[in-house]
Amino acid sequence: MQSKKLKINQQRSHVQTGIHAADHKIKKLQTEQRNLIKEIEALNSKIDETVKKIVEKTTAINTTKAEVNKLNDEILVIKERIEIREELLKERARAMQQNGGNADYLEVLMGAQSFGNFIERLSAVSTIMQADRDVIRQQEEDKAILEESEAKIKKELSRLQTMLNDLKELQAEQTRQKASKKVLISKLKKQEQETHSHKMDLKEEQGLLAAQAAVIQQAINLEKKRLADLEAARMRAAQEANSTSETGFASRPVISSGTFTSPANGIVSSNFGARGGEQHMGVDIANSGSNVAIVAAADGVVSKSYLSSSYGNVVFITHSIGGKIYTTVYAHMKVRYAQSGQVVAKGQQIGVMGNTGQSHGQHLHFELHNGPWNQNKTNAVNPLGIVPL
Repeated sequence: MQSKKLKINQQRSHVQTGIHAADHKIKKLQTEQRNLIKEIEALNSKIDETVKKIVEKTTAINTTKAEVNKLNDEILVIKERIEIREELLKERARAMQQNGGNADYLEVLMGAQSFGNFIERLSAVSTIMQADRDVIRQQEEDKAILEESEAKIKKELSRLQTMLNDLKELQAEQTRQKASKKVLISKLKKQEQETHSHKMDLKEEQGLLAAQAAVIQQAINLEKKRLADLEAARMRAAQEANSTSETGFASRPVISSGTFTSPANGIVSSNFGARGGEQHMGVDIANSGSNVAIVAAADGVVSKSYLSSSYGNVVFITHSIGGKIYTTVYAHMKVRYAQSGQVVAKGQQIGVMGNTGQSHGQHLHFELHNGPWNQNKTNAVNPLGIVPL
């Protein structure tokens, strides 16, 4: 039992180590979860910032689109001016082609009636030529403005759209990271729950082992007490054997060597087996003397001591011999000295031979069972050859 207790305590130590390991793992998992929660909070801040920037860029794009619409209106005006000038220039070109280039201007000058008229005509021609040059210049300027405005708008819209796309991609990546971390947190929580469950199993095992250790310790204590009681019983048995004449029990069996000793002095008046149409599951030892001592046939514990209607005053003793359980029965006694639960030694007096219960004449009805006693007495064996009678 000490060896079993030591083994159980080693198991308890191993289980306790497992509990410590589970606690350590739980703390580690909780730390990892806290760190992930912080990372998710940081990602949430970044996502909020990204969303804010997306809103800003979307607003800027909408503003730019409004400017584009306004500029488109301006471009339409410019295009109209360009078309008008184009038509005017085409008419000029046709007129000059028809009149042979600049010949018409010379004809105008040469047709002057006077010097003053020449000056007037020269001024008019100069004005017309200057106007042509202004038209061409304005045409070129409007085309340049048109090209520059269209290029500027396209570039700005492209820049804003690129930034918006980058921000949306960043938001998507941040959202993916957040989802990934949430999945990881779920896994960690599941591991934590499994570890908690494992820890509870270990604690339950620890409790069972502790209970077993306590029971074994109790069994050790009981066994120590039983051995002490047995030693005391042996001393009493020895004292009883030495003081037979003083106690008045003249008919007391001699304690023999070996596991069993004779339970009483007398003659075997009825054997084990068939008797009068029924089975006699023990042997009868008869002795007509007074105060015939009945002793325990072997070391054991009294499992039952009471007055039975059939057995009369009877004592049942349980014996553990060589790893096997035996039961002896002592019936029809006049007096019982042994009480239930009492440890008795081989040869210790447990009563006085009598004629109680369903008995005919003073005798001891003695039974030996290979195992526990039962109502049908299926474990009963013939004590002759096992118990010296």
